[in-house]
Amino acid sequence: MEKSTLCDRNKICKSVLLLNSVFLIGNGIFCLLVFPAIFTHILESMLTIQEGTPAYENWKKPGIPTKLKIYFFNINNPTEIENGQKPRLEQVGPFTYREETERVEEVFHENGTVSYKTQKFWYFLTDESLDLDTVICTLDIPVLASAEFARGNWMNEWSMSGMFKFRLSLFTNKTARDLLFDGYSDPLMTAGSFFAKKGGVPKDKFGWFYKRNGTTWSDGVINMATGKSDFQDVGTIKFWHGSNRTMYPDKCGDLRGTSAGFTPPDANRQHIDFFSTDICRPIRFEKAEEVDIEGIKARRFSLEPQNTFGNEETNPDNHCFHAYFPSGMHNSTGCKGGDTTLKTFVSLPHFQGADDFYQQQFAEGSLNPDPVKHSASITIQPETSIPVQVLMRLQVILQVRSNPNIGGFFSNLPELFLPVFWFDAEAVVTPELATEVKMITMIPDVAEVAGITSFLVGLCVLGVFLWLKFRGKLQSQDQCEQMNHKEKVHMDVDMKQIDIVT
Repeated sequence: MEKSTLCDRNKICKSVLLLNSVFLIGNGIFCLLVFPAIFTHILESMLTIQEGTPAYENWKKPGIPTKLKIYFFNINNPTEIENGQKPRLEQVGPFTYREETERVEEVFHENGTVSYKTQKFWYFLTDESLDLDTVICTLDIPVLASAEFARGNWMNEWSMSGMFKFRLSLFTNKTARDLLFDGYSDPLMTAGSFFAKKGGVPKDKFGWFYKRNGTTWSDGVINMATGKSDFQDVGTIKFWHGSNRTMYPDKCGDLRGTSAGFTPPDANRQHIDFFSTDICRPIRFEKAEEVDIEGIKARRFSLEPQNTFGNEETNPDNHCFHAYFPSGMHNSTGCKGGDTTLKTFVSLPHFQGADDFYQQQFAEGSLNPDPVKHSASITIQPETSIPVQVLMRLQVILQVRSNPNIGGFFSNLPELFLPVFWFDAEAVVTPELATEVKMITMIPDVAEVAGITSFLVGLCVLGVFLWLKFRGKLQSQDQCEQMNHKEKVHMDVDMKQIDIVT
């Protein structure tokens, strides 16, 4: 009876070991081979822009806080410039704002795209800024625009010549408040406002951000892919202002790149193209280095000015961006509203990474390019493509040219690409959001470790089962041999007993 119970226990033990080994090995195979595909599917569904997903919430109203710092270049020698001398510039700032963005009036389409407008709000941060009443000597934009409008037309030039006799200078002293959001009035602007397009750039006053706070007109209507039809297309701009082209000719006019910072995960990604409505083209950020942002292992993509803003010599693909100037500066003339009167350009601040020609236009010490302070980059978590840091830094430049036909202070001007201001828009993931991103990125690693561990433990348990099975078989064989031996001995004894009786 006891022997039978012991055998039953051994069978149960072996069965449990076999079942555990099968489960552990199966679980390991699931974690290593099946779970990655399931996780990818779940991740793609979370990153698809549709109501109810985390991506939609962050697209609708980005959760990463953004600060906008603006620096002006004060003109220290306006009279000397009008007499043909080099400008002496002095940086003034920062004027710091908290920026909040919201996508509004969104319409989802059956082809897997969404159309929307972008509404931005800026809130001045007094403790992190210079006083908005700081006075800055800068270009008088209405005067410069009027002179450029008249250029080449003798009647208009003659008319402007008479009008400018009542003006003292091409430069003006204005507060930062007026130059930024409040704007300032000018008779030239008042006249121009009668010809302004409805819904276009406001022309009753001039200010670099005039009537942009809390409005949607500046960025217009954008149509982009949500990733629902093709996840590899998520975030890609499709139409802007109802067209799939900008004002640039050939391939430079093609819309491309991400319109809101969303890109599909790609471990082998070499660049990110971010479409900017402010300069009517994609800004290319190229793969740079691995960095750590709030404990997240991330990959940085940096703007290389000799490539992104290169001319025909440093980047032949840029020829159709009207890149006829020394490298490191982009020609954005005509981008906002299609008005080509003001010759407008952008570069990295202080002409960082641009051709030395630009710095040589100014008096020594006017510009101090610094790759740490003046570079631009987008940093993402590579497995998810979630942006964890964005440093968007650009400088606005106006071309200044003499015009003897107008005369006065336009007679002896040097030809200049004059930087007016630059901005530093910085968005960095918060510690709370960083924790969530790290948890998402840990899941595949945890699953891999669990899968390998489960598989190896399962093999060990299977090995124990097979060893017990083999040992049991050997014991059975030994028992059979012993039984046979005992039976043989018993028969021999019986035969001997028969012989004795006989």
